[in-house]
Amino acid sequence: MVIDNAEQIHELEGFKSTSIPPSLSLPMAEKLIILYDIPSTFETQQAWSYNTWKARLVLNYKGIPYRTEWVTYPDIEQTFRKVDLPPLKMMPNGKPLYTCPAIIDYIADPIFGKRVAESTKIAHYLDETYASEQHGPTLFPKGTEAAQNEFINEIDPESGSGLKSHVFILVVALSVGVLDARGAEYINREREKRLGRPVADVGREGSLERKEAWDGVKRCLDKIAATYDKNKEGQGQFFTGKAITYADIYLISFFLWLRYLPSDRDGPDVKSGWDIVKTLNEGRWQKLVDKFEKYLEVK
Repeated sequence: MVIDNAEQIHELEGFKSTSIPPSLSLPMAEKLIILYDIPSTFETQQAWSYNTWKARLVLNYKGIPYRTEWVTYPDIEQTFRKVDLPPLKMMPNGKPLYTCPAIIDYIADPIFGKRVAESTKIAHYLDETYASEQHGPTLFPKGTEAAQNEFINEIDPESGSGLKSHVFILVVALSVGVLDARGAEYINREREKRLGRPVADVGREGSLERKEAWDGVKRCLDKIAATYDKNKEGQGQFFTGKAITYADIYLISFFLWLRYLPSDRDGPDVKSGWDIVKTLNEGRWQKLVDKFEKYLEVK
């Protein structure tokens, strides 16, 4: 069973519509996968969201043709409803929650498109659907799925005590700064409801909260390093074996989250949180990210 990390995963099976299928309006060259992502205001690199990076890395690693459809936060629900993408979950107030990533696969289903939402669900779908030698090794080698799920649950547990929770404190306010005006206003409003305080107040420079978050990141990475060291076959370079698996992609997504969000909260010599992380554990995380550089293309 795939761990959904507290997100209720939905997949629209056998989609049928009485309207003209969306793919019929696409040119033949566009019979590919559409990846829905949240844009930044960066001129050369719009991708920043760790959740969507998981899906993007899988697509790039497996060499599957795709293009990105950029959707600012307040437009996600309207856009997803328009193209029949499912919500991730129903919230306590009974309303559906729509968020990125999601994909529509017009390669596997050129007429109607195959719709899948949530990063881990997307990874499984792509790995199973594009399993030929042309698309590289599987991300879920036989006998490793349980261990990968356990690892993912350790760094991103429902309890909120893992690596994700510490990185969130470090970057949540920074993420607002890279969004367009409508997206920033939306996320400030919605996150303040959830957090009970202004987003700008989370993880302020010099605060005890930020120090504790960095201490938590370092503890988590020490533990993760010990886990990687158990992979004798791959000499600790990957989570398991001698090649990239989904567990590696899941971890890398947090590093990219830190890397692509400029920080003005960690001192004058720190451009982003990645500047700190890449020096930890004898620089092993920089070496791991180096193995992913060729998969960081944004299409």
